[in-house]
Amino acid sequence: MSSYNPRQSKILEYISLHPTVRVEEVAEKFYISPSTVRRDFNYLEELGYIRRVHGGAVLTEGSTFDEPARLRRMHQLKEKSAIADLAVRFLKPSSSYFFDSSSTSAVLATKLNDFPDVILATNGIGILSEMSSTSKLTILSTGGFLRSPWNELTGNMALESINSMNADVFFFSCAGFSLQKGATEISDANVGVKRAFYEHSQKHILLCDHTKLDHDYFFISFPIGRLDYVVTDQKPEDPEYVNRLGDRLIYPGSGN
Repeated sequence: MSSYNPRQSKILEYISLHPTVRVEEVAEKFYISPSTVRRDFNYLEELGYIRRVHGGAVLTEGSTFDEPARLRRMHQLKEKSAIADLAVRFLKPSSSYFFDSSSTSAVLATKLNDFPDVILATNGIGILSEMSSTSKLTILSTGGFLRSPWNELTGNMALESINSMNADVFFFSCAGFSLQKGATEISDANVGVKRAFYEHSQKHILLCDHTKLDHDYFFISFPIGRLDYVVTDQKPEDPEYVNRLGDRLIYPGSGN
C-alpha cells in the first residue's frame, strides 16, 4: 500500500485548508524547491488526493473526508492488530475510556464490544462511524471542528466537551516516538485534544507500531516520562527502549 511521507502529509494538510495552491507558494511555505513540490504533487495526484491544475493543485472532490483517512486505516494492519491484542489487557467491565482519532485506537476500540457497562468517548470519526452504542457500550463524541482529511474532531468545542468528562484510561497513538522527545506529531492541530484527554484520565497508554520508533516530529505531545505504558508490535532493535521503559514497554514476548 502506497503512503505519503511527512513532508507530503504537511503539503496535503496545507492544500486541504486552501481552495487552490500554487507551486511557488508551497515551495516558499515548506522551504523546498519548486521541482520537489511538482514531484510531490504528481505523487499525491497518483494516490487520488489532489488534482493538478495549471501552476498548482487542488484537493480531489471527496478527498477532504473519505480517501486519506480510509487509506490510513489500511496501513500496518498486521501491526495494529498485534498492538490491539496486547492492549486488550487494559480493558475491563464497568470502566470508561478515551480514544484518540488514530487508526490504531480504532482497532482496539472494537474490542470493547465484549465488555459490559463501558463508556467510550472519542474525537475519531472512524470509531464514531463504525461502532454503535449498545446495551453494554455507550459511545460519546467530543464534537468540534471536523479536521479533514484526517477524520478527527478538534477545536474549542472538542476541548470544552472533554473538560466535562473523566475517564479511567486514555489510549492514543502518535506520528513518531523516541527516547529523547517522547511522542511527537506532524501537526499541532490535534495535540491540544490529546492533552485534554490526558489531563482528564487516570492512565495513559501509547499505542505505537515499530515503524514510528526513532522518528521525531516538530510538535511534542508527551515526553516519555508522562507515559504509563507504551504498547508496540515488536521488540525495539535499540535495547535502550527496554532499559528506559522497563515494565512500561509492552511487546510480544515482553512477559509483562
